[in-house]
Amino acid sequence: MRMHKKRIARYGTALICAFGVALSSMPVHAEDIKSLENKTSNLQDQLDGINQDMVEISDKIAETEAQIEESNNEVFRLEASLQISRNNEEKQYENMKSRIKYMYENGSESMISMLLSADSMADLLNKADFVQNVTEYDRDMLENLVKVREGIETQEDDLKSQQTELADLKEQLNSEQAELQAKADATSTDLATFNAQLQAARDAKAKEEEAAKQKAAEAAANTTTSSNKNNSSSSNTNSGSNSSSNSNSGSNSGTNHGNYVIPSGGLTPSKGRIWFNGHSETYYSQKVLPGGGLAIPGRHIASDGTIRDKDNYIVVASDDYPKGTVVQTSLGAGKVYDSGSGKGNIDLYTDW
Repeated sequence: MRMHKKRIARYGTALICAFGVALSSMPVHAEDIKSLENKTSNLQDQLDGINQDMVEISDKIAETEAQIEESNNEVFRLEASLQISRNNEEKQYENMKSRIKYMYENGSESMISMLLSADSMADLLNKADFVQNVTEYDRDMLENLVKVREGIETQEDDLKSQQTELADLKEQLNSEQAELQAKADATSTDLATFNAQLQAARDAKAKEEEAAKQKAAEAAANTTTSSNKNNSSSSNTNSGSNSSSNSNSGSNSGTNHGNYVIPSGGLTPSKGRIWFNGHSETYYSQKVLPGGGLAIPGRHIASDGTIRDKDNYIVVASDDYPKGTVVQTSLGAGKVYDSGSGKGNIDLYTDW
């Protein structure tokens, strides 16, 4: 009965260790998930802000292009008006030259004839004023046409200067838009990366929770089975107690545990969990978890009670290393065949 109670205590210790490892890994994942959620939320806010800025820039570019188009149309109109004004100026100038030439060539006779034909002093003065008015009219018309032309040219110069400013503004806005687009692309890439990491972390957490539940369920189910087996074998254990005592008393290199000699200083059934080489160590017994699906070549039980493969590597489970990785344990070199042990922990497969 004493051996039976010890075995139950060992199975209970292993079960508690398994729960402890699984639960200790979950807060780490929870913190990782929270951090990634904060990062993705911040990046999404940044991306929304950048997109809003891009909308505003696009509106400004469209407004500037409309102003440029309107300015171009106004320049075309002014150029047409300027051409008409120049034509009128040239025509008025030619007419004035013709009248002046006529007056110089025929001025004396024509002027004397026109004045002598006057009926009265008032008529004479009117005809003299007429000649003077014709000359002043030509001069005034030409001056007005020159002023109109100069005014149109000034407007055209102002519009062309405005066009240059609008073109510079559009170039600046296009440059800002390109910078925002590059920033948006980089932010989108970062957001996609962190979203993928967040989903991976959530999947890993769900997998660990499921593995912990399955492991606990298997341990609970097999504890009862192992207890029944131990009851049936308790009489055999008692009958062989004398020989076991002699064996224990003769061992100096380690701790006897049933038929196995476990080196001192390493993991033992009574310790259940130790710290070694930067990680914690626990064990899971094939009596509780048979592990038929692990496909271990040359599977056998070593003298220390560990389950080993054909190359004498201890079969271990780890979430920190991929399967097939060789790691150092307190009982010797091991190779990863399974997962679900929790971050920072290594499970040794044993027959304890």
